[in-house]
Amino acid sequence: MLVYVTGPENRITLEDTGFFLDFCPVEGEPGRIEVDVRPPGTPPPIFDAGVRIDARGCLGAVRMKGCTFLAIVVPPVDSIGCEDEDVEQVREVLFYSLEGGHLPLARTRAHPCYHLRKVLTDGSFYYSKTFDLTSRLATRIKAQNQLAEACTPIARADAPEPAPSPCYHNGTQEFVWNTHILQPLRALRDSLDPQVQSAFDSRSFILPVIQGFYGASEVTLGAEKVMLAVISRRGWARAGTRFIKRGIDDAGNVANFAETETILQTRDKTLSFVQVRGSVPLIWTELPHWHGSVEVHLAEPVDAVSLPPLLSHFRWLVKEYSEVHIYNLLSDLPTGSLAAEALLGQAYSAILSLAQAKDPNLADKVIYEAHSIHKDEMESGGLARVPTIIAQDLEPHITEFGATIAKADALTGKYSLITPQKGTFRVNCRDCLDRSNLGEFSISVDMLTQQCQKLGLPSFRGSALEALHRKLFADSGDALAMIYAGSGTISGSFVRTGKTTARQMAENAANSEKREIQALLHDKEKNRATEILTGQYKKCEPPPIFIVKASCRGTKSAPRLRLF
Repeated sequence: MLVYVTGPENRITLEDTGFFLDFCPVEGEPGRIEVDVRPPGTPPPIFDAGVRIDARGCLGAVRMKGCTFLAIVVPPVDSIGCEDEDVEQVREVLFYSLEGGHLPLARTRAHPCYHLRKVLTDGSFYYSKTFDLTSRLATRIKAQNQLAEACTPIARADAPEPAPSPCYHNGTQEFVWNTHILQPLRALRDSLDPQVQSAFDSRSFILPVIQGFYGASEVTLGAEKVMLAVISRRGWARAGTRFIKRGIDDAGNVANFAETETILQTRDKTLSFVQVRGSVPLIWTELPHWHGSVEVHLAEPVDAVSLPPLLSHFRWLVKEYSEVHIYNLLSDLPTGSLAAEALLGQAYSAILSLAQAKDPNLADKVIYEAHSIHKDEMESGGLARVPTIIAQDLEPHITEFGATIAKADALTGKYSLITPQKGTFRVNCRDCLDRSNLGEFSISVDMLTQQCQKLGLPSFRGSALEALHRKLFADSGDALAMIYAGSGTISGSFVRTGKTTARQMAENAANSEKREIQALLHDKEKNRATEILTGQYKKCEPPPIFIVKASCRGTKSAPRLRLF
């Protein structure tokens, strides 16, 4: 996609597959933008004194301080994926003002989009133009089958409707992090001629992104080369920073929610295993503390206030993942600096019991289990045995849930499902960062140990695959912690190496200090920018409205296109 900035008024034109979109603000109507669609063969804009930029796609449109901005991803981007599943990491975003008057590179605090750019270019956003990065494998297979059914020819006299756009232009909405700011562009797309829609869809004019982590690499396991990927997708509905966003909201969305998918691809099969993490699903807050005891405050009365949103949350989890095994890693020590965690865990268990009494389906589908890593550390002399203890504790349930296993057709590349994953683990501690990542890592290790054996692969333990798994899970945990708290995970070095050293303990102390600095100096502005991007900010300006010129709507004579 090309972006042209032309004329003394800095008019914006986008070009893709030969089509041009000219944006012009409607005089006297703030936030209303007229769009002129020009077909292939039209001369490009005259940009003697202007600019032409090669871009990757649009993240959305937003109104800031009375101006409409297009957020557009431009190079450099980091390519991370393997083979046909190419993934790119967002590194730079330009904000083009459709009313003119602002430079696109929002690097100074005076720019209305300065804080938005800081969030979008922090290395936590990823997209793919070859597959739906926002959805787990099981969901992608389901969407593939639905798309195949929708495209099946039907004998009738009139001409068939245009084929639906590829599923990755929509994605799993809970994890499409720019859902809110994409809405004006989706409305613009839907008002275009179907052939123009297909043209822009073919090159990802609309670019859904995830926030979280993507990492993938190939290693040799025995005589076979395999690919391992770890994908963490953060939910956006209650996104924000650590001390500002805790617990659950009235709609059942929890803070710091993330779906982590471990993918193992062999010569003829693809395996996917999904876990989720998220804040304790009660309405509660935590006061910032740098030293001394944790202070947690539950909204009273707890059952009346927290039961309805908790019900909504677990009904959604059961709908999405079938069975849910809660693995609560809050400390259960009644005294000491973490005593408040024990009280929070007791309230969690009690309110969940009320929910299960109210909804028999939750009683059948949701299991609650509490496990104190701190107690494991004290009894075993450190973290070294914790993954083994967790794996032994959960092994029967890991076996029961299994993993999604699919086979790809060598010619079409389409997946056929062999076995589905029958349930998921919902892991939490207080922040859903350090202990949660260690817990999910331990579960993933046991899953891969079991599945390698079932797939007839060499032993996972001690292999290059195990070393890669450690690295990817540590990188994922660090990425999620950096987004929410401003530092890597406290347990990251142990996950990465399997050892605890004096140097690592010093790194942990440094990470704690980074979190204090983040909370004191940066969280408020970062949280506000996050809320603007996700539509949570109460003082947001209304989104822009794009009006397609009447001559451009539903044009029957539009030339047919060769799609790339």
